Amino acid sequence: MRLLFGLLAGILLAAPVAAQDYPTRPIRVIAPFAPGSGTDTTVRVVASELSRLTGQPVKVDNLPGVDGQTGTQAAASAPPDGYTILITTQTTQSINPHIYRPLPYDPVKSFAPVSALSGAAQIVLVRRDLEVRSITGLIALAKEQPGKLTYGTGNGSSRGAAELFKMMAQVDLRGVTYKDQPLALADLLRGRLDVIFCDFTLGLPPVHEGRVHGLAVSSAQRYPGLEQFPTVAESGVPGYELTTWNAVYVPAGTPRPAIDKLNKLVRAVVDSEAYRALLGRTLSVPIAGSPEQLTAFQAKETAKWGEIVRISGMREP
Repeated sequence: MRLLFGLLAGILLAAPVAAQDYPTRPIRVIAPFAPGSGTDTTVRVVASELSRLTGQPVKVDNLPGVDGQTGTQAAASAPPDGYTILITTQTTQSINPHIYRPLPYDPVKSFAPVSALSGAAQIVLVRRDLEVRSITGLIALAKEQPGKLTYGTGNGSSRGAAELFKMMAQVDLRGVTYKDQPLALADLLRGRLDVIFCDFTLGLPPVHEGRVHGLAVSSAQRYPGLEQFPTVAESGVPGYELTTWNAVYVPAGTPRPAIDKLNKLVRAVVDSEAYRALLGRTLSVPIAGSPEQLTAFQAKETAKWGEIVRISGMREP
């Protein structure tokens, strides 16, 4: 009995030390979207900064598939010890539960929120040789040729943006689903698609290179740094608005001391020069906060996307 009590006391005394020392070994970060996507770009900067701050190796695993379900399920099934992190978006946490039933994970019950990272909007792109230079022009062409123009989507956010546009602009566009958004952009560049709604990280470089045309942004007001692009709302679709975000989660059951330490690390990452430089390139805004703030934010986003899915008629591809 003395030995048993001694072991128990040792465990209790060691627990705070372990939490204080966390992390003490390599960390795995799961990105449920493809290399080259906007989320992947964010993940790699965060991973690099986490490694710098902790002195531990941080490995990035890209596990794309089924609107992020493959990687998100892998994260949900990982040991809840603080050494597997999921960096994901509204697609897996707020959109998928309204489209895929059942999901192989629960966006709320399967994860413990750590912190939001940043938010942004999307840009509407059309292929270079399409004779359209504005949203009003796109709407007019779509109404002249109902069901002929194609749009590509590689995640729930881009698909939701397109479906909401179709509904609010009252146009008939034909959707093509891709495994990931870089593949959709590649087909737009090849002229195999007419339109995509795309995050700034992926979409702006070909716009600046003159390989595609950018028509408008999805935010409610003109976007800082992209004031040359009107909003979809002011271009003939009043009330149109769609924003995106990314955030950090760990598997449910992860000890709160590890979550709190990780939250401090994520906040330090968001304040770092490397991450601020990323925000400058992607034109995103930082929204880091507490786990409780992320919980409340995700709940609001899930309700919002539920309404978008309902009014747009989105279904499982």
